[in-house]
Amino acid sequence: MGTETVVKGKMLLLVTKPSLQATALLHQLENSVNLAIRLHNINKPLETLTHGETLILFDMMQADKKLLACWQSLSGRYRNNLKILLLNTPEDYPYPEIQAWPKISAVFYPSMEEMQLVEGINSVARGECYFTQRFTSYLLNQTGQYRYLSYEESGITQREKEILNKLRMGASNVEIAQLLFISENTVKTHLYNLFRKISVKNRTQAVSWANDNLRR
Repeated sequence: MGTETVVKGKMLLLVTKPSLQATALLHQLENSVNLAIRLHNINKPLETLTHGETLILFDMMQADKKLLACWQSLSGRYRNNLKILLLNTPEDYPYPEIQAWPKISAVFYPSMEEMQLVEGINSVARGECYFTQRFTSYLLNQTGQYRYLSYEESGITQREKEILNKLRMGASNVEIAQLLFISENTVKTHLYNLFRKISVKNRTQAVSWANDNLRR
């Protein structure tokens, strides 16, 4: 797909539920952005990325909480050769949760016009980011110190690493306990120690740290 002027080595992957509206958006983007474009079913796993860089345009309107967590985890595995662009982002979607996405590069809200969507995609393709002024200000006000503590420096145990990976999948404390055959109180104790070791305050920051520091 795309035209002869597409940027080599880069692809735009529209991740949503297949529909007439999705197909229409795909065709509109094909005529507006200089990238090869493909539609990917949001309910199917992400295949191996073969392009030099993939821009994932992720339709937030079509994802529930568990699907969001699943795609965040998948994105973390490929963070070196992809960028995340959130489409139809709810206006009340918390900034810390946006920041938790690996390689987040653009956020588009339903109120934005098509011209802004095209401008944002082209900006990311050029190596830039496309955020609102409010979100940019939020990012500038974040110290982000927890990101600078590497996995090797953290001293986390193998069990704590397992719990981190379950968090990346969106699992609750009860679900983690069932998956690892331990009590819920033990999970809470591990989380307390884990958060202290990697200097984070909540699960969202822990997932963000894991996406930056853990391979799987």
